[in-house]
Amino acid sequence: MAAETGKPAKPWPTIWDWPLRLWHWAFAVLLVFSLATGLIGDIALMDWHQRSGLALLGLVAFRLGWAVWGGLHARWHRYWTTPEAFVGHFRGAHGDAAHTSPGIAMALLLLAAATLQVASGLFVSDDIFVEGPLHGFASAELADAASWLHHRLYWLIIAAIGVHLLAHAIYGLVLRDPTPLAMFTGRKPLAATPATPHFWLRAACTVALAAGVVFAVDNAKGWFG
Repeated sequence: MAAETGKPAKPWPTIWDWPLRLWHWAFAVLLVFSLATGLIGDIALMDWHQRSGLALLGLVAFRLGWAVWGGLHARWHRYWTTPEAFVGHFRGAHGDAAHTSPGIAMALLLLAAATLQVASGLFVSDDIFVEGPLHGFASAELADAASWLHHRLYWLIIAAIGVHLLAHAIYGLVLRDPTPLAMFTGRKPLAATPATPHFWLRAACTVALAAGVVFAVDNAKGWFG
């Protein structure tokens, strides 16, 4: 059967290492939670919105670090594509790489948009109840620009999430492709070099780095204000 389908026989190689999979689901949950608490409009939820934003800041810091020294397929040099490869994917030129070109584009778009959303939230203020932890360090112009961005960029994030979920629905329900399960199992049906399984020390150091970033930002006003 493997020879007929062109896919390697099971067990498929582990492409997504377990720290990346844990990060993915934590990022997804917190991103949705942040959007919900921000859009509901209940001032009582703003403390949770800010806590969630700081947690997302830590996750962004973790992902940036993991892109440098994490698993083979989580590193930056694996996230390179071209317009030709993007168009070629929809013409059937899928290849046997761990990342598809549209998948790379979507991952980078979501990470970049979430990073900008979180970063802008650090400087916003409604001048009454809510103030980002770095608002006191921003000029009026920077605070206004951050507020403008923070109250509009979420539409791009929502659209990207919608496209991401639609793509997985098509893969899973229409094409009967097991790719949507990869972030649960870590495995993909392709012939690729598996990710090295020994990540405990690197993961612990990256978590410590991310926690340090969150702690520094959350306490910056007390230290320098």
